[in-house]
Amino acid sequence: MRQLNKLALETGNSTNRTLPLEVGCLVSFRRIKIRNGSAFTLIELLVVIATIAVLLAILMPALRRARLLAQGVACRANLRQLATAWNLYLDDYEGYFYQGKDANLNYGGWQGQGTNPVLGIVPRPLNRYLGLPEVLESEDSAKVFRCPADRGGIPNLNQMYEKVFRILGTSYQANIFLIGQNACGTFSTNGNTAELDAAISARLTEVNRSKVGNPARILLIGDYGWINQWIPVQHPLERLEPILNQKGLKEWAEWHGRVDCYNMAFLDSHTKLLNIRKGFYVTDEYSVLPFEELNYLAYEVQGYQP
Repeated sequence: MRQLNKLALETGNSTNRTLPLEVGCLVSFRRIKIRNGSAFTLIELLVVIATIAVLLAILMPALRRARLLAQGVACRANLRQLATAWNLYLDDYEGYFYQGKDANLNYGGWQGQGTNPVLGIVPRPLNRYLGLPEVLESEDSAKVFRCPADRGGIPNLNQMYEKVFRILGTSYQANIFLIGQNACGTFSTNGNTAELDAAISARLTEVNRSKVGNPARILLIGDYGWINQWIPVQHPLERLEPILNQKGLKEWAEWHGRVDCYNMAFLDSHTKLLNIRKGFYVTDEYSVLPFEELNYLAYEVQGYQP
């Protein structure tokens, strides 16, 4: 700078004169050098992008697991409330369970977009025990019936990938031997369950809490897909899974990221993420069959005694 000032004095007023070429080049070179020294090179940018990509690849599975865990906790909280409401219902009805056409799904929640036009709007009795009207035409007030992980799984090609809550009004399906129709069909293609089916049907006309087994073992209600997983006969849509272009019925209904596992509430209101074994009426952990006196028939059918 001193050299520049001296040069300016020697050549007169620096504002009216052009600096010598050597001085101008020196100033420009210094400016370019400073500017280039503070910028990122292409290689540096690529390294930063690659580092971010690696970090995301590491974090995404952990974030997904955390999200599934949070959804599972919220889902089990919903099921605990529903099980408690069912016990209040049973107190008022002298222990008798609710029965009727599709009662295992029409017990509570909102009307849903898939309301059966033949049945029309059906009052849902459990709603009263949750402080809700029996007829709800909007899903906004029925959030306790919605599993946050609900993504579908209805055994219908047109509805399989629609959320169950949106179509049926609830994400949760009740045990058909407690809350359902007063008779059951067969669950076998070779007739090996005929005797058990008949014995169950004879007891479904008036199911009472006082006549069922240990409430801490009996499944009351759970994620929608648990019934299709339990039923001994494979659903026809499950046989199409190998040729579907996306996840099939069974996998799509496993909302909590574990194969064969569903959130369940027991009759005593405790909840758990359970592995539901196909075709098993009674296991070490739970019982789908509420009538203990029929366990011996169940053991014969399933070929296993816990």
